[in-house]
Amino acid sequence: MHLFINIVPQAQLDWQRLTTLIGEIADQHFAAITLNLQLPTDQQLTAEQTRQADAWSLTQNTHPQLSDTDTTLLNLRETDHLLPGALQQWAQVTAQHAGSLVSLATFDSAEPVPNQIASYLADYQDSSTRLTLQQLAGDTPVTDTTTLWALQSYSVQDNLQTQRLLSQRLRLTGLLLPKTLLRADLPLVSLAQTLTVLQNSTDVVRLHVPTLARQAWSATTPLAWLDQLQSITVSDLDVSWQPVFTTYAQSQLNTLLNVAGRRALSASVHLQLLQRIKHLTVQPTRRWSRLGLLQLVSPRMAHRLFY
Repeated sequence: MHLFINIVPQAQLDWQRLTTLIGEIADQHFAAITLNLQLPTDQQLTAEQTRQADAWSLTQNTHPQLSDTDTTLLNLRETDHLLPGALQQWAQVTAQHAGSLVSLATFDSAEPVPNQIASYLADYQDSSTRLTLQQLAGDTPVTDTTTLWALQSYSVQDNLQTQRLLSQRLRLTGLLLPKTLLRADLPLVSLAQTLTVLQNSTDVVRLHVPTLARQAWSATTPLAWLDQLQSITVSDLDVSWQPVFTTYAQSQLNTLLNVAGRRALSASVHLQLLQRIKHLTVQPTRRWSRLGLLQLVSPRMAHRLFY
């Protein structure tokens, strides 16, 4: 595996978080990597940041493309985190399943990762794998990282259109996308690209133990995720995928309504989100009514939506 890691900012580039992510990548001690920062056209690095990026061998391309040596694409945000040993585990899996889309289990980057690891391992306290690892280690301390790696497993799934699994497969970060299935005319970071790869796949490899931490775009940048959902022209899809994607899009609109309901958004984003969903041809399956909106927003905002 020669991995092309494409980093796209969540909003305005967080340089400190990017520095942390680059450090986590460097700590993998994995040589077969190409790093790119896909900055929006309205953002640019300072002179000092550019010098540091050069020292990291981090290119800056707004419209990046994989080179002849790259075999696999991974899109990340600078707010994501890589766990120790992640790339070695990915390389082992892709060596056995070259050409397959690999869906990565993840922790939530909004919560402390050590706490999530401890909670995860507590569920496997008495597993045979963990007990065997402790016996083999003897008096040598076993780290949480080693234990996670020992518990790692994967499955090969050919039920590509199963709705309950689409949220693991149709996302913009946390997937290993084989270069052979990418379309050069589509952006690397796009739902259209991911959907194309999935449609052209014969199976999906699911890595069960988390190797990175991320957040769903619907939670962090709901308007950007809505843009992605709207970028798909359902009638252009293979006929068997049209009802599948429509149902998936409806479930994602439900998710966006839940995000709006938590009121964690600015008033402007909140209003834009609800207005745009209200006027979509494909509607969420959740009941859409004036009464329902009053439960999501203030009466004043609901009035602006309808009057």
